Amino acid sequence: MVARDLSYNSFTGTIPDSISKLTNLGFLTFFTNLLTGSIPATFSNLQSLTELDLSYNSFTGTIPDSISKLENITYLWLLRNQLSGSIPDTLSNLKSVFSLNLGYNSLTGSIPDSISKLTTLGAFYLHFNNLTGSILAGIGNLPRLTDLTLAYNNFTGTIPDSMSKLTNLRTLSVQQNGLSGSIEPAISSRQNLLIFNFNRNHFTGSIPSTISHMSSLTFLGLANNSFTGTIPDSILKLPNLGILYLNGNKLSGSIPATTGNLTVLTSLNLADNSLSGSIPDSIGKLLTLASLYLNGNKLSGSIPTTIGNLQLLNNLNLSANSLIDSIPSTIGRLSNLAYLNLDLNSLSGSIPESLGRLANLKELHLANNSLTGNIPGSIGNLVQLSILDLNESEVTCPPDYTPCVAKQRLQSAFCRKCPSFCTTCAKAAPPPPTAPSAPAESPSPSSSSASSLSPGASASQSGGGLSAGAIAGIAVAAVASLLGLLLIGMLLLRRPAQGEATVVKKGEDAAPQRDIEGLAGSVAASHCTEYSLEEVMAATSNWSDDNRLSSGAFGDVYKGVSPRDGTTAWAVKRAKLLDADFQKEVRQMADKNHPHLVRLLGFAAGGDMRTRLEQVLIYEFVPNGDLEMWISTKSHFQLSLKQRLDILLGAARGLEYLHSFGLVHRDIKPANVLLRADMQAKIADFGLVKALEGSTAGTTRVMGTPGYLDPIYSRTSKATTATDVYSFGVLILVVLRGRSPTAAADGESKHILAWVEACLASDSPTRLKDLSMDAPDDAVLRLAQLALSCSAECTASRPSMASIANELQGIRNEVVGKVELSAAIKVDEQVQQLKGSLSTDAHLQCIDNLLQANSFE
Repeated sequence: MVARDLSYNSFTGTIPDSISKLTNLGFLTFFTNLLTGSIPATFSNLQSLTELDLSYNSFTGTIPDSISKLENITYLWLLRNQLSGSIPDTLSNLKSVFSLNLGYNSLTGSIPDSISKLTTLGAFYLHFNNLTGSILAGIGNLPRLTDLTLAYNNFTGTIPDSMSKLTNLRTLSVQQNGLSGSIEPAISSRQNLLIFNFNRNHFTGSIPSTISHMSSLTFLGLANNSFTGTIPDSILKLPNLGILYLNGNKLSGSIPATTGNLTVLTSLNLADNSLSGSIPDSIGKLLTLASLYLNGNKLSGSIPTTIGNLQLLNNLNLSANSLIDSIPSTIGRLSNLAYLNLDLNSLSGSIPESLGRLANLKELHLANNSLTGNIPGSIGNLVQLSILDLNESEVTCPPDYTPCVAKQRLQSAFCRKCPSFCTTCAKAAPPPPTAPSAPAESPSPSSSSASSLSPGASASQSGGGLSAGAIAGIAVAAVASLLGLLLIGMLLLRRPAQGEATVVKKGEDAAPQRDIEGLAGSVAASHCTEYSLEEVMAATSNWSDDNRLSSGAFGDVYKGVSPRDGTTAWAVKRAKLLDADFQKEVRQMADKNHPHLVRLLGFAAGGDMRTRLEQVLIYEFVPNGDLEMWISTKSHFQLSLKQRLDILLGAARGLEYLHSFGLVHRDIKPANVLLRADMQAKIADFGLVKALEGSTAGTTRVMGTPGYLDPIYSRTSKATTATDVYSFGVLILVVLRGRSPTAAADGESKHILAWVEACLASDSPTRLKDLSMDAPDDAVLRLAQLALSCSAECTASRPSMASIANELQGIRNEVVGKVELSAAIKVDEQVQQLKGSLSTDAHLQCIDNLLQANSFE
């Protein structure tokens, strides 16, 4: 036997000692399994071994000295395990090792001096450990070193002078340590260096002009240090620079006009310095820029009109400066812009009508300026807008302005200030009280359709559960067919029909048809479309078995494509009865349009005495399945903390929006959180939703899922928004831990809330998180405390979903800075996995692709 590749399986248990009998083994990998226990000491018998990869498992204990007897080893990867103890001094015996990766463990102590004897070492990874001491003084004795990653440890001291000898480096990362002094020794004639990441340390002095020697640099990170002086022109001479982070320093002076020379720059962050002067017009030459952060400086003058040239810009933050004059209308050209923040300036004039062309805008922050005039009607075209902040501005609303912006929940402070701007949002989303409490149970005016709204009228919707009960089942079942991984059975409809399809009796076919005609008229103003049964049958190939995704007591789910445009993917629920609930649910969901709710696209119904009576609900197709699939202990997927926070934040925003209409979901859990292609969350399965006002048959039944069910709701049968808040708190912990709420932990079977309380009492935050995920303890603690606040015995003490969303946003903002290195590290990990098979050009392209896929915010 020469090689054995056992990667990407689900092997559990320990590696048997008998593996040591495979003495001719040259290549062995257990990459990405579920193996535990210690690394066998008997590996020392595998003297023919040249490559050993035990990465992405759960090995514990120390690195055995016996590993050091593998004299022919060239690749040794122990990445992402739970190894502890120090780095063995005996690793210096690995005279042939080229790539040594010990990252993402819990190693302690310092780097042994003997490592400097590994003269063949080309790649050395120690990131995300608990190592201390100084950087190896003899690091310069490793002339072949191309990749050195020491990020996220506790190294102190200065950069050793010998580092200047490492002229072949491609990646040099020491982010998030306690290093100080000058960075000059790290800078030399390094033509090959691509990534230079010194973010989040204590470096001082000015930024050396010699940085221009690193002419191949694509990533330069000097953020969150104590650099002083001005931005050197030498940085602006780096022709390949794609990402530049200088934020969080003490830099002064102006932004050089030559910044426009960085023509391949995708992210520029100069925030939180003391930069002054105006924003140069040359900023408009950065045509590849996706993120621009200049906030928290002392910039003055006008916003340059040339900023409208940045067609790829996604995030623009110029807040907390001293900018004056009007907002340039050219910003309306930024078709990809999702986040615009101009808060805390001295901008004047009116809001440009052109902002209504920003079709992808999600957040618009214009607060604390001197803006005047009317809010332009074009803002109503921003279908993705979820936050509009105009506090402390003197803008007014047109008296005849009635469209609700995207029919979404806008920031409550603005709606309170200008209620005529957004009739639905203003009435349905009153500002949360200072002490969050359960919502009032008093009835509110109802409307059967969005088209019945008039200026100033209440648009609160009443009635039964939302029709999206099929949504989760539909979208999730569709993915199940494609991925073969998804759990089916989420189709919970309010008062579902049981048994087989009902045959329509003579004389009963006309009335349902009239009902559907009335239903079509009542939702005509929404995005929900009535389709004919013929169209639906064509879309599903006449209910072909090949198109069936799932079957159940509540109906069948089929895959389909819209016959009207031939491109829109459908997930079609074929229900079994046409009744009042069907119509109520269609009406409820018809005008609910939010980026974090699964969307009802249409419906169809009909039948006669000879055929089955059909009721069909058509939903958008959500391609990445449900959250349960991604966080299950059996899952091969590994979500980062940032991804988990983004998912939780999206789900919180969607639930906040639902609550603004006086609606309670009652079944919040991972299986009802679906994931879009960009891994953003959409809440699904609205079959259990009930309106707070009014009562209908069956509303006193306790609905939901064990483990997520609010005990107060269970006792009283009275659902409020606090019911969902409790479930969401459990969801936070399940996402953080990667376990079901009732899974056994530490040998005990207890609810996750009780288990988390015990962990917090014993000061053990590390136990609270999924072991496959890297997360700082402070973020874990904040998430755990937020989750526990959601389960307060007194429902009035539970936070609102708006408060939860804001807290999650704050945690996310802090975490982003701590994980920004991960994408850069993945570049080198993946390249090293290819064992040198990539050419230089391919390596550069790989880095470019991965950097673009990770924002490094």
